[in-house]
Amino acid sequence: MRKPDRDRISEDLSTAASWVENGLCSISMRQQSISRLPSFAQYSLESGGKRVRPFLVRSACTAVGGHPDSALKAACAVEMIHTYSLIHDDLPSMDDDDLRRGKPALHTRSGEKQALLAGDLLLIEAFGELLDTPLGPGRVALMVKRLARAAGPGYLVGGQYMDMYHSSDAGADWIHTMILGKTAAMIRVSLELGALAGGADDDVLEAVSAEGDRLGFLFQLTDDILDQCGSAEEMGKEVLKDTEQGKRNSVSMIGLDEATLKAEEMASSIAAKLMDVRGDWGKVADLALYLPLRRK
Repeated sequence: MRKPDRDRISEDLSTAASWVENGLCSISMRQQSISRLPSFAQYSLESGGKRVRPFLVRSACTAVGGHPDSALKAACAVEMIHTYSLIHDDLPSMDDDDLRRGKPALHTRSGEKQALLAGDLLLIEAFGELLDTPLGPGRVALMVKRLARAAGPGYLVGGQYMDMYHSSDAGADWIHTMILGKTAAMIRVSLELGALAGGADDDVLEAVSAEGDRLGFLFQLTDDILDQCGSAEEMGKEVLKDTEQGKRNSVSMIGLDEATLKAEEMASSIAAKLMDVRGDWGKVADLALYLPLRRK
């Protein structure tokens, strides 16, 4: 497997993080509220994280020749939906995690009711942000449709439901479907929204969409590997939770060594496929190559 330039990836991720964080500072929920709810949501939004999804939005936009500013609202929207899903995922009635991104989870800091409503707020406001994208109404409508589909019952929410109700005899197909919803959908739609913001045609959009699903599966696979061999300090959250709860994933199905080899093979394949897509997809390809090497 070709080794990615870790310093360049780190710099690119940092640039994308600063870019989206500047955008998140001006989202409308800060100015339009009759309660303290936005401050609870803002705590989770500002708690750091890798900002991988905004990086993918930005990288896809520039890959097809677009200006990053055209994709900023989309990047904010996907990060808001991702954060809402984490807030709800951490609740005692869900995964029951007290730590997120190395800090107290929102429900631990501010209460379960506040966390539940803060997540709701982020989900709703995300679509308001996306609708303010400075592009033609037809293209914005396509972006909204793609994001709504990715966040809905066929993908993110449906995948989270499957994750909560694991079957004891869940096989590879069941796990693949769950991951496509729970994780891959928001990775895929990040690339789709960025490509749409940059003016990509249908052929490019569908090609990068297919690799987005595979990139999302790879991201979850490496996360499951780190859950087995990483530390809470590295991950910013508790580890071995899935194992303790008897949840099924790719690592529990095929073992740590085979999962590690599969991640390396997938990374090389995804990177190669992306480089065949029209445009400059080098940054996204490098991220794919980096994922099997990450420690957090």
